[in-house]
Amino acid sequence: MIRNEPASRSNDLADRPLRHLTDHPREHSEPRTIVIRHGSGWQSLAFLCICLLVLAVVLMGHQALRELDGQNHDATVTMARIERKMQQLESGIAFDSNRRYLQLGMRDHIMRVNPRMSLADAYPYAELALQASDKYPINHPLLLLAIGTVESGYDPQSKSRADARGLYQIWPSTGRLLLRALGWNYDETALYDPEKNTQAAALYLDILFSTYSDPQMVLAEYNGGPLNAGYFRAGVGQLAPETRSYVPRVIELYERLKGDFEKGFQVRLEIMHRDPQREGKTLVGPPRRPAP
Repeated sequence: MIRNEPASRSNDLADRPLRHLTDHPREHSEPRTIVIRHGSGWQSLAFLCICLLVLAVVLMGHQALRELDGQNHDATVTMARIERKMQQLESGIAFDSNRRYLQLGMRDHIMRVNPRMSLADAYPYAELALQASDKYPINHPLLLLAIGTVESGYDPQSKSRADARGLYQIWPSTGRLLLRALGWNYDETALYDPEKNTQAAALYLDILFSTYSDPQMVLAEYNGGPLNAGYFRAGVGQLAPETRSYVPRVIELYERLKGDFEKGFQVRLEIMHRDPQREGKTLVGPPRRPAP
């Protein structure tokens, strides 16, 4: 009896009718309403305008910064150009001042060497030496001044026993070649021309300096020719006595002139106003003689 209880229970469950879930009454629920609120259009438009305005301000600021950078760059370039011009102007003024000072010192030296020379002649001779030095930079104008002093005492009509002529004592055979190289015709009076003689001497020295690195050898050949320069280098007795004393004299005078220029020439500017006929002259005329 006990064993048949489970079977009877299962039969009872099977006899019960199934009830659908839908048969249970649902609980009454309130309907839900979703409300979507749409913002007004002017707020979006205002936000967009603000964004565009900020972007425009940023772009304008960026453009302004670029323009400022360009102006600063242009100003820097302009200032650098002005500074370069000022430096060039200052250097040019200093160069002209030194050149003028050197020319006046050379003029006074020439007049001391040759007292017979007038101011109107001494000044152009100094200018000729400076121009020759500009054309052939290897030649210092004070070296030309020293050579002219020792060679001729700055006498343009000077002529040596060996027929060397002019300010810088150039032989006719050498002068003929030098003047033709300079584009001038040669005649018997050409080397007495101060300009031609100065240019020929500067060209000759330029050629010698390109051959020798020793100024002593340059001066030895300038004074006595290539054979004499060889004797000077070898130190043999065949060296001409004139060259033996000429080379140290020119070098010593050149060094002394350089030292004088570095220390300062005693330029006598008042010499330009010397006039022996002006003594006793005044604005009111000559003094009256006392009545007898």
